Amino acid sequence: MEEQAPTQQHPKQNKKHKKKRMRPASIIVLCVVLALVIAGAAWGINFYHDILSPASLFENEPTAPPTPTPVATLAPTAAPPTPTPTPDPDAVLQGEADLDFMQNRVNILVLGIDESAERESWGSFRTDTIMLVTIDFATYDVNIISVPRDSYVKIYTGEGELKDELTPFNKINAAFSAGGGAQKKGFDYTRVTVSKLLGVPINYYLGFNMNVVKQVVDAMGGVDYEVDTEVTMNGRELHPGLQHLDGQAVLDYCRQRKGSSDIARVDRQQRMVTAIVQQLKDSQQIANIPSIYTAVEQNIMTNLSFKQICSLSLVALRMDMSQLGRHTVEGKAFSNNGRDYWGVYAERLQSLIKDVFGANVSIDEDVDVSRILEQIELSRQLVATELNAAYAAYTQGKGLLADYGSYIDGETKQTLKAYLDALDDAMDSLDKALLDAYTPVVQQLNAQIIQALNNMAAQQY
Repeated sequence: MEEQAPTQQHPKQNKKHKKKRMRPASIIVLCVVLALVIAGAAWGINFYHDILSPASLFENEPTAPPTPTPVATLAPTAAPPTPTPTPDPDAVLQGEADLDFMQNRVNILVLGIDESAERESWGSFRTDTIMLVTIDFATYDVNIISVPRDSYVKIYTGEGELKDELTPFNKINAAFSAGGGAQKKGFDYTRVTVSKLLGVPINYYLGFNMNVVKQVVDAMGGVDYEVDTEVTMNGRELHPGLQHLDGQAVLDYCRQRKGSSDIARVDRQQRMVTAIVQQLKDSQQIANIPSIYTAVEQNIMTNLSFKQICSLSLVALRMDMSQLGRHTVEGKAFSNNGRDYWGVYAERLQSLIKDVFGANVSIDEDVDVSRILEQIELSRQLVATELNAAYAAYTQGKGLLADYGSYIDGETKQTLKAYLDALDDAMDSLDKALLDAYTPVVQQLNAQIIQALNNMAAQQY
């Protein structure tokens, strides 16, 4: 299924290509994409060798070697045998690629899922890395748009409906678990949620657990990298300086959060992936690709076909590193009810999509951080008003129990105590919904008790 960009006018001859500045983005998973891509190339080369030697495809039993021909019987003018030509990976892959898939732009959602041992007991995992990889097959320009995992957005189902109309907002990495994870509709929930945020269609996904990064680096023999910060994790240490890192060291470096923000960690991941991809291209590690693919395929989930992966491998072969544009959804950090979020700048996001896709899209203004902060402040003001009413009802109820508890029937007394406890929790948590639910109930109980006490007093006189 091909995927159209918002506009198809993206000819290379009409746009002078400029090298794009590397911007912070969470793209540690790009190495996995390219590992799969180049794996397609390795498979294609083996396929090419097989069809050049068709007899080998039908050999069931070993045969005796042919009897050598005496030199004297050879014609003196006999030409030497023609050597088998070296296969051209580009030509081989063209024969295996999905050409319809390559006619336009394609958008692929790449998700890194943290399946760490400490999260396994939670029963579900969340996506620690979320990015859109968009490829223009006409120019071989590749752009990565990373979405911070704490982005405060509306969560959608796989059918494009709001997950919860009353409380639609949550961290974007909650979409995966809201859809039931990998075994249910987690990929569809996340794919549609990101598509709604960015305003572009997304039909393909590729997901993997973060340990794939470790396996890929080990399979390629490690990576040389200039470590820029101290890293301490589970008793392991990394110190600044140029060094050769194995898969565990790369994973520790990319996961390090102590002493920095999540956005800083995204930047480290981005720079590491650039080094990995560059080393794969420079060293031409074709011989190592089968082991890389073997290490990765067991932990990858995707709706891309093998022919489509071959199409992506053509991009990897033909793309220059200067054609890789990296971006992140810009915003600002904020807190609400004790939780930290990343608020999106809607106007800047719209400009980013215009820059990458060459088309204007409509970004939901409700997700803009300035509007969200205004709503939070308004809610706080409303909560402050409701807190006054809740506190008055709570104080009155506690007073009735203390002063007239012996005159109140047992069932009414227990009911009032239960609702007073619930109202107390609502005030502590500043939960507007709970305040709205429990304050009127306590007020009504207080009024009923006062009326009953007044009736008792009137009967006595």
